[in-house]
Amino acid sequence: MAKAWSKGAALAALLLLAPLGASAAEDGTPPRTDTPLPVVGALPAQSAWGGKLSRFDEVLHGVWRIDGGTIAYWSVRHRPTEGDERSLTSTAHALRGGVANVTSPPGFTETSLASSVSGELYPVLLDETTETCLCTNVTQMGLKDHEAAKISDGWQLVYAVFPELPPDVTTVDMNVDGYGAILPDVPVQDGPLPEPQVPADQWTASGQGWPTPPPADEIARAEDARTLGAVWVLAERSGAADGSWAQRDSGDVRQIDVAADVLFDFDKYQVTSKADAVLDDVAEQIGDADVTTATVVGHTDGQGTEDYNQTLSENRARAVEKELSKRLPGVTFTVEGRGWHEPIASNKTDEGRALNRRVTITLEGVAEGGR
Repeated sequence: MAKAWSKGAALAALLLLAPLGASAAEDGTPPRTDTPLPVVGALPAQSAWGGKLSRFDEVLHGVWRIDGGTIAYWSVRHRPTEGDERSLTSTAHALRGGVANVTSPPGFTETSLASSVSGELYPVLLDETTETCLCTNVTQMGLKDHEAAKISDGWQLVYAVFPELPPDVTTVDMNVDGYGAILPDVPVQDGPLPEPQVPADQWTASGQGWPTPPPADEIARAEDARTLGAVWVLAERSGAADGSWAQRDSGDVRQIDVAADVLFDFDKYQVTSKADAVLDDVAEQIGDADVTTATVVGHTDGQGTEDYNQTLSENRARAVEKELSKRLPGVTFTVEGRGWHEPIASNKTDEGRALNRRVTITLEGVAEGGR
């Protein structure tokens, strides 16, 4: 079972791994970029096979939105163990997820992204009509392992393409190998892809380029061909038809987002009388959950100063807690304010800012069968 490093360990990895891909080949050929690769996170991965343990080092460079989908770039290096001299071969990769060979050539078929905001899992895209993965060919990596050892200390840059993420998903958890090697809270970037872009079917040592993603029509074809669907639901979603509140249930955790524009006048924190019906609905959902504690968190958009928004978010959370306590005397509420620090949408548009202005009620230990 693989285990992700803590953020502190990942920071230490940044210091150790920042130069990866920047060394020259033994014949003096320089890498195509002399800029240290970005490091979002780092972790070790491992898998057992035939009584032997195979270990891998993984360094994530980033997750970007692309036309019709999402792409992740990361570097992989096989770490031989005592008595195991194998390099990064397709066989070694097949051991990682157990099913790498479901595609031809084999690829990173166990990689996925997950979002707590959307309550969805986004697996790597497989075109089942052609049995190909929109990801790096690991057989090619195995054939080039010796070359990678000379150019980039064994590091090889890989990619995988996933379905398009909703606009309100700004971070994801990335499961690298299907064995639980997870990098949490990875930011989703909207900017241009890193350069230089190279053909996706070309083997790439870390520091020598970034595989170009497939066009949107190829991504769409892979999505349509996926028998189980391109996006898998992790959480049940419900809410009011008018959008005044939305609920996500995942396991025994329930989150209820209430639109601040329904609860308060602009820049105010006194609950308006028109919010009574909405708070009655929210209180009913909390009551159905059969919990005795809940957390109320206020959020704002990105306008104004940080201090002002922090205070406003705290005051709004307290105001909602006061109203819910009247309706649910048996529930103890904890109150927090997080200002503008946890947006669920872009603050560049009116619609996005409206989504970010919210009060979130989180319940843990929700009773099974609670609506």
